[in-house]
Amino acid sequence: MMTLKNDKGFTLIEALITMLVLTVGISALYAMQVGSTRGNTTANTLTVAGTVSGDIFERLIDLPYDDDALNPAGNPHDSGIFADLTLPPNITSVSWTVTEWTNTDGIDNDGDGDTDEADELDIKEVVLDVNYRDRTAKTLTINFYKSEML
Repeated sequence: MMTLKNDKGFTLIEALITMLVLTVGISALYAMQVGSTRGNTTANTLTVAGTVSGDIFERLIDLPYDDDALNPAGNPHDSGIFADLTLPPNITSVSWTVTEWTNTDGIDNDGDGDTDEADELDIKEVVLDVNYRDRTAKTLTINFYKSEML
């Protein structure tokens, strides 16, 4: 019986299998890198939208109760009233609607079970929408209440 003494090195099949395993591993790393980059972009865009909405919220909450920007008759309002505000490129629009509570509308505005009571006066509900693009159109919404301080 004759045995081969030339068993040094790799066969062609072993080299092809090694290349296949390496290709699959590199492809997985590439997919992970692409997913990570997309996730970072999405997080950055949401952070910018959140910052813009926080800025607009603070500007609105600081306005007097009877300011035109909080007048329900002007719905929907937009960020054009703030001359010094420049929206970042991925923010497409900022708008808000205002609803003034009354104690003659037959609605339990404050949710305590009683309709049209005295504590439902001089309160405005503001719904602030920040529209932005992150591969698709999205909206960040903040709801808050503004009351007239006497």
